[in-house]
Amino acid sequence: MTNRGGSFIGRVSGLVIQADAPMNGLRPLDVPEPPDVCVRMRGTRAQPPLDDTFSAWYVSPYCDERGVPSLTILKERPEGRALRPGYLLCYAEGTRFLVSGSGCDVDAWWDEPLTDVDAADYLLGGVVAFIARLRGRVPIHASAVVIDDQAVLFAGAAGAGKSSIASAFAVLGYPVLSDDVVVIDASGGRLVAYPSRARLSLWSDSAASLFSTKSLPAHSEVYAKQRLDLFEHGYRFHERPVSVGAVCILTDRSASTHGPTIRTLRAQAALMNLVSHTYGNYLLDASMRSREFDVLGRLADAVCVNELSLSADLDGLVSDCRSLADHLAIQSAAQTT
Repeated sequence: MTNRGGSFIGRVSGLVIQADAPMNGLRPLDVPEPPDVCVRMRGTRAQPPLDDTFSAWYVSPYCDERGVPSLTILKERPEGRALRPGYLLCYAEGTRFLVSGSGCDVDAWWDEPLTDVDAADYLLGGVVAFIARLRGRVPIHASAVVIDDQAVLFAGAAGAGKSSIASAFAVLGYPVLSDDVVVIDASGGRLVAYPSRARLSLWSDSAASLFSTKSLPAHSEVYAKQRLDLFEHGYRFHERPVSVGAVCILTDRSASTHGPTIRTLRAQAALMNLVSHTYGNYLLDASMRSREFDVLGRLADAVCVNELSLSADLDGLVSDCRSLADHLAIQSAAQTT
Protein backbone atom coordinates (compact mmCIF):
# COMPACT_ATOMS: atom_id res chain seq x y z
CA MET A 1 0.00 0.00 0.00
CA THR A 2 0.99 3.63 -0.28
CA ASN A 3 2.40 5.42 2.74
CA ARG A 4 1.02 8.93 2.95
CA GLY A 5 1.70 10.61 6.27
CA GLY A 6 1.41 7.36 8.19
CA SER A 7 -1.63 6.10 6.29
CA PHE A 8 -1.79 3.31 3.71
CA ILE A 9 -4.09 3.54 0.69
CA GLY A 10 -5.37 0.64 -1.44
CA ARG A 11 -8.48 -0.56 -3.22
CA VAL A 12 -10.51 -3.75 -2.86
CA SER A 13 -13.98 -4.71 -4.13
CA GLY A 14 -14.66 -1.20 -5.40
CA LEU A 15 -13.77 0.51 -2.12
CA VAL A 16 -10.77 2.75 -1.44
CA ILE A 17 -9.36 1.66 1.92
CA GLN A 18 -7.19 3.91 4.09
CA ALA A 19 -5.53 2.15 7.02
CA ASP A 20 -3.14 3.22 9.74
CA ALA A 21 -0.92 0.19 9.12
CA PRO A 22 0.00 -1.93 6.08
CA MET A 23 -2.63 -4.49 5.10
CA ASN A 24 -1.30 -7.70 3.61
CA GLY A 25 -2.27 -8.30 -0.02
CA LEU A 26 -3.38 -4.80 -1.08
CA ARG A 27 -1.58 -3.09 -3.95
CA PRO A 28 -0.89 0.65 -3.81
CA LEU A 29 -2.95 3.13 -5.75
CA ASP A 30 -0.93 4.94 -8.39
CA VAL A 31 -2.71 8.16 -7.45
CA PRO A 32 -4.19 8.36 -3.92
CA GLU A 33 -7.95 8.95 -3.80
CA PRO A 34 -10.33 10.03 -1.03
CA PRO A 35 -11.06 6.94 1.07
CA ASP A 36 -14.42 5.19 1.23
CA VAL A 37 -13.43 3.35 4.40
CA CYS A 38 -10.94 4.32 7.13
CA VAL A 39 -9.47 1.36 9.03
CA ARG A 40 -7.70 1.38 12.38
CA MET A 41 -5.72 -1.82 12.77
CA ARG A 42 -5.55 -2.11 16.55
CA GLY A 43 -4.20 0.32 19.09
CA THR A 44 -5.84 3.61 18.17
CA ARG A 45 -8.77 3.08 20.50
CA ALA A 46 -9.82 0.63 23.16
CA GLN A 47 -12.08 -2.25 22.23
CA PRO A 48 -15.62 -1.31 23.31
CA PRO A 49 -16.90 -3.19 26.36
CA LEU A 50 -19.59 -5.72 25.57
CA ASP A 51 -22.15 -4.08 27.82
CA ASP A 52 -25.77 -3.06 27.39
CA THR A 53 -24.87 -0.56 24.64
CA PHE A 54 -24.87 -3.61 22.34
CA SER A 55 -27.51 -6.21 21.59
CA ALA A 56 -27.22 -9.44 19.61
CA TRP A 57 -28.20 -8.90 15.98
CA TYR A 58 -27.00 -12.19 14.46
CA VAL A 59 -25.60 -15.40 15.96
CA SER A 60 -24.39 -18.12 13.61
CA PRO A 61 -25.92 -21.56 14.15
CA TYR A 62 -22.48 -23.06 13.41
CA CYS A 63 -20.05 -23.36 16.32
CA ASP A 64 -16.44 -24.38 16.74
CA GLU A 65 -15.22 -27.22 18.96
CA ARG A 66 -15.55 -24.91 22.00
CA GLY A 67 -19.19 -24.19 21.23
CA VAL A 68 -18.41 -20.60 20.16
CA PRO A 69 -20.57 -19.41 17.20
CA SER A 70 -18.47 -18.92 14.06
CA LEU A 71 -19.80 -15.36 13.78
CA THR A 72 -21.69 -13.16 16.21
CA ILE A 73 -22.78 -9.65 15.22
CA LEU A 74 -23.73 -7.18 17.92
CA LYS A 75 -25.52 -3.95 17.05
CA GLU A 76 -25.26 -0.74 19.03
CA ARG A 77 -28.54 0.24 20.60
CA PRO A 78 -30.02 3.47 19.21
CA GLU A 79 -29.65 5.11 22.60
CA GLY A 80 -25.91 4.29 22.65
CA ARG A 81 -23.04 6.56 21.75
CA ALA A 82 -23.57 6.40 17.96
CA LEU A 83 -26.01 8.55 16.01
CA ARG A 84 -26.05 5.76 13.40
CA PRO A 85 -25.72 2.47 15.30
CA GLY A 86 -22.67 0.45 14.37
CA TYR A 87 -21.99 -3.28 14.23
CA LEU A 88 -19.43 -5.36 16.11
CA LEU A 89 -18.51 -8.48 14.11
CA CYS A 90 -16.97 -11.17 16.34
CA TYR A 91 -15.43 -14.25 14.67
CA ALA A 92 -14.86 -17.41 16.68
CA GLU A 93 -11.19 -17.56 15.67
CA GLY A 94 -10.51 -14.34 17.58
CA THR A 95 -10.94 -11.35 15.27
CA ARG A 96 -13.35 -8.49 16.01
CA PHE A 97 -14.34 -5.54 13.84
CA LEU A 98 -16.39 -2.51 14.84
CA VAL A 99 -18.06 -1.16 11.68
CA SER A 100 -19.75 2.23 11.83
CA GLY A 101 -23.37 2.45 10.77
CA SER A 102 -22.37 4.14 7.53
CA GLY A 103 -19.64 1.60 6.84
CA CYS A 104 -17.07 4.39 6.58
CA ASP A 105 -15.01 3.49 9.67
CA VAL A 106 -13.67 0.17 10.93
CA ASP A 107 -11.69 -0.68 14.08
CA ALA A 108 -9.96 -4.08 14.18
CA TRP A 109 -8.67 -6.26 17.02
CA TRP A 110 -7.39 -9.84 17.10
CA ASP A 111 -6.14 -12.42 19.59
CA GLU A 112 -2.95 -14.47 19.42
CA PRO A 113 -1.91 -16.64 17.66
CA LEU A 114 -3.68 -14.66 14.91
CA THR A 115 -1.65 -11.90 13.31
CA ASP A 116 -2.31 -8.78 11.28
CA VAL A 117 -2.17 -10.99 8.15
CA ASP A 118 -5.15 -13.01 9.41
CA ALA A 119 -7.01 -9.87 10.49
CA ALA A 120 -6.50 -8.36 7.03
CA ASP A 121 -7.94 -11.50 5.41
CA TYR A 122 -11.11 -11.27 7.48
CA LEU A 123 -11.41 -7.53 6.95
CA LEU A 124 -10.80 -7.56 3.18
CA GLY A 125 -13.15 -10.52 2.75
CA GLY A 126 -16.22 -10.84 4.95
CA VAL A 127 -16.10 -7.39 6.55
CA VAL A 128 -15.72 -5.58 3.21
CA ALA A 129 -18.58 -7.71 1.84
CA PHE A 130 -20.74 -6.54 4.76
CA ILE A 131 -19.79 -2.91 4.05
CA ALA A 132 -20.64 -3.44 0.37
CA ARG A 133 -24.13 -4.50 1.46
CA LEU A 134 -24.49 -1.33 3.52
CA ARG A 135 -23.74 0.57 0.30
CA GLY A 136 -26.36 -1.24 -1.79
CA ARG A 137 -23.99 -3.63 -3.56
CA VAL A 138 -24.34 -7.41 -3.67
CA PRO A 139 -21.42 -9.71 -2.74
CA ILE A 140 -21.49 -13.20 -4.27
CA HIS A 141 -19.58 -16.15 -2.83
CA ALA A 142 -17.54 -16.71 -5.98
CA SER A 143 -14.24 -16.40 -7.73
CA ALA A 144 -14.04 -14.63 -11.08
CA VAL A 145 -11.83 -14.43 -14.16
CA VAL A 146 -12.03 -12.21 -17.23
CA ILE A 147 -12.76 -13.85 -20.60
CA ASP A 148 -13.25 -11.70 -23.72
CA ASP A 149 -13.38 -8.54 -21.59
CA GLN A 150 -16.22 -9.85 -19.42
CA ALA A 151 -16.28 -11.28 -15.92
CA VAL A 152 -17.15 -14.95 -15.55
CA LEU A 153 -18.12 -15.84 -11.99
CA PHE A 154 -17.71 -19.31 -10.45
CA ALA A 155 -20.04 -19.50 -7.46
CA GLY A 156 -20.31 -22.32 -4.97
CA ALA A 157 -20.14 -23.43 -1.37
CA ALA A 158 -16.89 -23.67 0.57
CA GLY A 159 -14.72 -26.39 -0.93
CA ALA A 160 -16.50 -26.40 -4.30
CA GLY A 161 -13.31 -25.50 -6.14
CA LYS A 162 -13.75 -21.78 -6.85
CA SER A 163 -10.12 -20.88 -6.24
CA SER A 164 -8.83 -23.95 -8.09
CA ILE A 165 -10.81 -22.99 -11.19
CA ALA A 166 -9.58 -19.39 -11.05
CA SER A 167 -6.03 -20.75 -10.71
CA ALA A 168 -6.45 -23.03 -13.73
CA PHE A 169 -7.63 -20.08 -15.81
CA ALA A 170 -4.62 -18.09 -14.58
CA VAL A 171 -2.36 -20.90 -15.84
CA LEU A 172 -4.10 -20.58 -19.22
CA GLY A 173 -3.27 -16.86 -19.31
CA TYR A 174 -6.64 -15.39 -18.35
CA PRO A 175 -6.71 -12.49 -15.86
CA VAL A 176 -8.08 -13.24 -12.40
CA LEU A 177 -10.60 -10.71 -11.07
CA SER A 178 -11.40 -12.00 -7.58
CA ASP A 179 -11.12 -14.94 -5.23
CA ASP A 180 -13.91 -16.09 -2.89
CA VAL A 181 -16.03 -12.90 -2.91
CA VAL A 182 -17.16 -10.92 -5.97
CA VAL A 183 -18.99 -7.63 -5.34
CA ILE A 184 -21.63 -6.74 -7.94
CA ASP A 185 -22.90 -3.21 -8.52
CA ALA A 186 -25.83 -2.17 -10.72
CA SER A 187 -26.09 1.51 -9.79
CA GLY A 188 -24.57 2.78 -13.06
CA GLY A 189 -27.07 1.03 -15.32
CA ARG A 190 -24.93 -2.02 -16.09
CA LEU A 191 -23.96 -5.04 -14.01
CA VAL A 192 -20.36 -4.59 -12.94
CA ALA A 193 -18.03 -6.90 -11.00
CA TYR A 194 -15.23 -5.37 -8.93
CA PRO A 195 -11.70 -6.77 -8.56
CA SER A 196 -10.49 -7.84 -5.14
CA ARG A 197 -6.84 -8.74 -4.39
CA ALA A 198 -4.14 -10.09 -6.73
CA ARG A 199 -3.83 -13.38 -4.90
CA LEU A 200 -5.44 -16.81 -4.62
CA SER A 201 -5.69 -19.20 -1.67
CA LEU A 202 -5.39 -22.90 -2.46
CA TRP A 203 -5.59 -26.16 -0.56
CA SER A 204 -2.38 -28.17 -0.77
CA ASP A 205 -3.72 -30.75 -3.28
CA SER A 206 -4.74 -28.02 -5.75
CA ALA A 207 -1.46 -26.16 -5.22
CA ALA A 208 0.54 -29.35 -5.85
CA SER A 209 -1.42 -30.21 -8.99
CA LEU A 210 -1.51 -26.76 -10.59
CA PHE A 211 1.77 -25.24 -9.37
CA SER A 212 4.07 -28.19 -8.73
CA THR A 213 7.15 -26.24 -9.87
CA LYS A 214 6.50 -23.32 -7.52
CA SER A 215 7.07 -22.99 -3.82
CA LEU A 216 3.92 -21.37 -2.46
CA PRO A 217 3.99 -20.05 1.11
CA ALA A 218 1.41 -20.90 3.72
CA HIS A 219 -1.38 -18.37 3.85
CA SER A 220 -0.51 -17.65 7.48
CA GLU A 221 0.79 -19.50 10.54
CA VAL A 222 -2.72 -20.57 11.52
CA TYR A 223 -4.42 -20.99 8.13
CA ALA A 224 -3.69 -24.19 6.23
CA LYS A 225 -4.16 -22.95 2.66
CA GLN A 226 -1.26 -21.87 0.46
CA ARG A 227 -1.03 -18.41 -1.08
CA LEU A 228 -0.38 -17.58 -4.73
CA ASP A 229 0.61 -13.97 -5.40
CA LEU A 230 -0.39 -13.45 -9.04
CA PHE A 231 2.05 -10.67 -9.87
CA GLU A 232 4.96 -12.31 -8.09
CA HIS A 233 4.58 -15.47 -10.17
CA GLY A 234 3.88 -13.78 -13.49
CA TYR A 235 0.12 -14.30 -13.73
CA ARG A 236 -2.42 -11.69 -14.76
CA PHE A 237 -4.80 -9.70 -12.55
CA HIS A 238 -7.60 -7.50 -13.85
CA GLU A 239 -7.46 -4.29 -11.83
CA ARG A 240 -10.55 -2.50 -13.20
CA PRO A 241 -14.30 -3.13 -12.83
CA VAL A 242 -15.75 -5.14 -15.71
CA SER A 243 -19.23 -6.10 -16.94
CA VAL A 244 -20.53 -9.52 -15.93
CA GLY A 245 -20.72 -11.91 -18.88
CA ALA A 246 -21.71 -15.24 -17.30
CA VAL A 247 -22.10 -17.09 -14.01
CA CYS A 248 -21.31 -20.75 -13.39
CA ILE A 249 -22.79 -22.45 -10.32
CA LEU A 250 -20.46 -25.27 -9.24
CA THR A 251 -22.04 -28.63 -8.43
CA ASP A 252 -20.42 -31.81 -7.12
CA ARG A 253 -17.39 -32.86 -9.14
CA SER A 254 -18.02 -35.65 -11.63
CA ALA A 255 -16.18 -38.97 -11.93
CA SER A 256 -16.31 -38.48 -15.72
CA THR A 257 -13.08 -37.86 -17.63
CA HIS A 258 -14.87 -36.43 -20.67
CA GLY A 259 -14.56 -32.77 -19.78
CA PRO A 260 -16.90 -30.30 -18.07
CA THR A 261 -20.65 -30.73 -18.00
CA ILE A 262 -22.57 -27.47 -18.35
CA ARG A 263 -26.31 -26.76 -18.32
CA THR A 264 -27.88 -23.33 -18.70
CA LEU A 265 -30.56 -22.57 -16.10
CA ARG A 266 -33.88 -20.87 -16.80
CA ALA A 267 -34.27 -17.40 -15.32
CA GLN A 268 -36.25 -18.41 -12.20
CA ALA A 269 -33.89 -21.29 -11.33
CA ALA A 270 -30.95 -18.99 -12.07
CA LEU A 271 -32.27 -16.37 -9.64
CA MET A 272 -32.81 -18.90 -6.85
CA ASN A 273 -29.29 -20.26 -7.32
CA LEU A 274 -27.79 -16.78 -7.27
CA VAL A 275 -29.69 -15.88 -4.09
CA SER A 276 -28.38 -19.02 -2.37
CA HIS A 277 -24.79 -18.07 -3.20
CA THR A 278 -24.72 -14.46 -2.09
CA TYR A 279 -22.22 -13.70 0.66
CA GLY A 280 -23.69 -13.06 4.10
CA ASN A 281 -27.32 -13.40 2.99
CA TYR A 282 -28.19 -14.19 6.60
CA LEU A 283 -27.34 -10.57 7.48
CA LEU A 284 -29.93 -8.89 5.29
CA ASP A 285 -32.46 -6.40 6.55
CA ALA A 286 -35.56 -5.61 4.46
CA SER A 287 -33.92 -2.90 2.34
CA MET A 288 -30.80 -5.01 1.68
CA ARG A 289 -32.93 -8.00 0.67
CA SER A 290 -35.01 -5.90 -1.71
CA ARG A 291 -31.87 -4.51 -3.30
CA GLU A 292 -30.37 -7.99 -3.60
CA PHE A 293 -33.42 -9.41 -5.41
CA ASP A 294 -33.44 -6.45 -7.78
CA VAL A 295 -29.75 -6.81 -8.69
CA LEU A 296 -29.80 -10.61 -8.94
CA GLY A 297 -33.04 -10.57 -10.93
CA ARG A 298 -31.39 -8.28 -13.46
CA LEU A 299 -28.33 -10.53 -13.50
CA ALA A 300 -30.41 -13.68 -14.13
CA ASP A 301 -32.18 -11.95 -17.03
CA ALA A 302 -29.07 -10.39 -18.57
CA VAL A 303 -26.50 -13.22 -18.62
CA CYS A 304 -26.34 -16.99 -18.89
CA VAL A 305 -26.32 -18.66 -15.48
CA ASN A 306 -24.97 -22.19 -15.87
CA GLU A 307 -24.82 -25.24 -13.68
CA LEU A 308 -21.28 -26.60 -14.01
CA SER A 309 -19.76 -29.92 -13.07
CA LEU A 310 -16.04 -30.52 -13.51
CA SER A 311 -14.02 -33.71 -13.31
CA ALA A 312 -12.84 -34.78 -9.86
CA ASP A 313 -9.39 -35.28 -11.39
CA LEU A 314 -7.40 -32.15 -10.51
CA ASP A 315 -4.74 -33.09 -13.07
CA GLY A 316 -7.31 -32.49 -15.80
CA LEU A 317 -8.57 -29.17 -14.47
CA VAL A 318 -6.55 -26.94 -16.83
CA SER A 319 -7.77 -28.93 -19.83
CA ASP A 320 -11.37 -28.73 -18.52
CA CYS A 321 -11.08 -24.97 -18.16
CA ARG A 322 -9.70 -24.63 -21.69
CA SER A 323 -12.79 -26.46 -23.00
CA LEU A 324 -15.01 -24.39 -20.74
CA ALA A 325 -13.55 -21.12 -22.08
CA ASP A 326 -14.39 -22.23 -25.62
CA HIS A 327 -17.95 -23.12 -24.58
CA LEU A 328 -18.46 -19.78 -22.82
CA ALA A 329 -17.18 -17.89 -25.87
CA ILE A 330 -19.72 -19.67 -28.09
CA GLN A 331 -22.44 -19.02 -25.52
CA SER A 332 -21.56 -15.32 -25.33
CA ALA A 333 -21.59 -15.00 -29.13
CA ALA A 334 -25.01 -16.63 -29.30
CA GLN A 335 -26.34 -14.18 -26.68
CA THR A 336 -25.31 -11.16 -28.68
CA THR A 337 -26.81 -12.31 -32.01
